[in-house]
Amino acid sequence: MRYEVLRKPWKQPIGSEKDANEDTSIHIMACNQTNIVLGVSRLQFNTPLEAQLRFMGVKENSQVLGIGKKLIAYAEEKAKKEGATKIILQAREIALDFYKKCGYTLVEKSFLMWDEIQHYLMEKKL
Repeated sequence: MRYEVLRKPWKQPIGSEKDANEDTSIHIMACNQTNIVLGVSRLQFNTPLEAQLRFMGVKENSQVLGIGKKLIAYAEEKAKKEGATKIILQAREIALDFYKKCGYTLVEKSFLMWDEIQHYLMEKKL
């Protein structure tokens, strides 16, 4: 799912949706009643007090169902239980309004991925 939503549309290679933190992160997935994956995310801890939401993706035809909000709420709850006091993320420009509605604030313009997808650092105090 991460590859299909976050990498394939930009013709990136399979495997580019993974990094060195796979084994130490919390993987979150939302499925429908027939176990079809509708959305995914990953929570990693950069420090004991700072969590990071990464690789968030929801199937295009499922984006109006509130799945993204549920994935975020679950990640935030897990981060709090582990002792994090803030959560950060790198939002694609197209998702800024969504994250703002979830209580995240814009910190700064951060990086341009593949010379075309602008990202912004956002954070939320837990």
